[in-house]
Amino acid sequence: MTRSDWSDEELGMRRRITRRDFLDGVAVSVGALAAGSLLGGTASADSRGTYYPPALTGMRGSHDGAFEVAHALRDGTFWDNAGSPDSTGESYDLVVVGAGISGLSAAHFYLRDVDPRARILILDPHDDFGGHAKRNEFQVGGRTLIGYGGSQSIDTPSAYPAEAAQLLTDVGIDVQKFTTYYDGSFYRRNGAGGRAVFFAKEQWGRDHLAKGSSAAQLLADAPMDDEAKRLLIEVLSGGKDYLPGLTPEQKLERLRQISYGTYLSQVVGLTGDAYRYLEGSTLGGAGVNVDQFPALDAAALGYSGTSGLGLDFSGGPWPGLSKTGQRFWGHKDPYIFHFPDGNASVARALVRKLNPRALPGSTMEDLVTSPCDYRKLDNPGSRTRIRLNSTVVLAKHRPDGKTLDVSYVQGGRLYSVRAGGVVLACWNAMIPHIAPDLSAEQKAAGHQAVKYPLIYANVALTNWRAWQRLGASGISFPGGFWKSASLDFPVSMGGYRFSSGPDDPIIVHFETALTKPGLNPQAGAKAGRGQLARTPFADLERSIRDMLARSLSPYGFDPAADIAGLTTNRWAHGFARYYGLPFDAAFWPAGPTPADIIGTPAGRITVATTDQANHGFVDGAIESAYRAIQHLGGYL
Repeated sequence: MTRSDWSDEELGMRRRITRRDFLDGVAVSVGALAAGSLLGGTASADSRGTYYPPALTGMRGSHDGAFEVAHALRDGTFWDNAGSPDSTGESYDLVVVGAGISGLSAAHFYLRDVDPRARILILDPHDDFGGHAKRNEFQVGGRTLIGYGGSQSIDTPSAYPAEAAQLLTDVGIDVQKFTTYYDGSFYRRNGAGGRAVFFAKEQWGRDHLAKGSSAAQLLADAPMDDEAKRLLIEVLSGGKDYLPGLTPEQKLERLRQISYGTYLSQVVGLTGDAYRYLEGSTLGGAGVNVDQFPALDAAALGYSGTSGLGLDFSGGPWPGLSKTGQRFWGHKDPYIFHFPDGNASVARALVRKLNPRALPGSTMEDLVTSPCDYRKLDNPGSRTRIRLNSTVVLAKHRPDGKTLDVSYVQGGRLYSVRAGGVVLACWNAMIPHIAPDLSAEQKAAGHQAVKYPLIYANVALTNWRAWQRLGASGISFPGGFWKSASLDFPVSMGGYRFSSGPDDPIIVHFETALTKPGLNPQAGAKAGRGQLARTPFADLERSIRDMLARSLSPYGFDPAADIAGLTTNRWAHGFARYYGLPFDAAFWPAGPTPADIIGTPAGRITVATTDQANHGFVDGAIESAYRAIQHLGGYL
């Protein structure tokens, strides 16, 4: 039996753990910025008194201090008291707004394809570079544990367009090496090769942990009625054709007209507990619930209940598929292309290429363990400078049409620099507020660029013996706030070694997306973002500790003793909008999409974001950066 009445003390909420919360460091951040120089600005410090954001725990991702200026700009109140910016006297060939993978890639392509001697400034509102490609670190038992706080893996590299694949080569990443770095049999060899499902009493009436290798085993004693179990077992086992009597083309046409949720409820016949069990099954891959996900894409990607439809996969992608569905068509790469810090190492590789003084080393392997010297990111001696804690509020052409003024806030003060060109590699929704030179149509399109909110949390454990006793490396929470918890990817490379066994420390990764079901994707995302904003770190921490305690305590897990650190990465603007049918029939697939419209260059301003790619994978960010720089290079 599992317990559901754990006290805060038993959960370890009052136990002092290694926790350098950003919230605890805000006073340090503001004071340091106020007292420090403009070019060498610092933010919150870790326990060593050194500026090193990856070691900060507590609430990360879109942390406090990173979005307030942008929200004031969005709300139309920023310029009420902003005054005129102080000129830094700096002039750059290119200013990039956003230090995520798209912004860093834009700087790389500009130096490679336009002007290798160019001076570039990259501005970002966060205290770290990488955008969603975030690195989290913990010190446990004398070891450094590295985890990912956002963009997870180089997913399906065989699908990368030529320019994205070449960028990986340019920065020294050879994806084939992961075939030796990723230990695919690790958990199976160590007795934790299965999966488990935890039914929480808040959603299912009683706590119940299920294990098994088949749907029938997982659902045998589940807290749901027998008919729901029967239907779910049938759907999860696959093979049944739920659209009998229709030709393949008629089936595809039917799928184009409905959501995956409608397919499950009206075509398959799932209701009540059976539907609720699968309602969030698409959140991990797309950030939306089944009723906001295209049924056509569900069939193309092999979601539950579609394998028996007998559809033809031998030709090209079916008309109407989203960009994600098209991207995966015909590609079956194993999911192994993962750095210990996820795609934060892709961002780090770009930073090393742009500013080797800040991140020394020369190989893909030492990229993981080489320390970044954040003091050198904005060094006046570097051709490419990365200025963090800097929120851009204006990018506008000067009267001559050949240069632009770029204004930004750092440490509560407004500054400006001069630019020969600007790449907006930030969220599309902010672009209308930053770039007044865009057309009214472009600004309207920018307001439709809604991203889906999500949370990636990392929990550092002193050991994972309870997981071994459970016999699983992951637990799903159907219907719950958290969608899943999984032991980290078993990757060792260079000087970084993964856990050697259950007595060693390890990271557990929690994830969830907060798009509210029952609404269209954009309204659901807005509602979910409001929920995210109202949820403090303490609530997230308690819910994580509670889920681990309730599911694993029968196997010896002690949350107060076994949890050594916890970081939640809050992404209010996470997954890129998922264009597809039937929701976007007004412009999909014929176009142009809102992202296409806002991405049209305006003079010396170009846009490079994952939104432009109409999908949220790394190659989309790189591809968008490439297109932006090709235009800008030709324009100049």
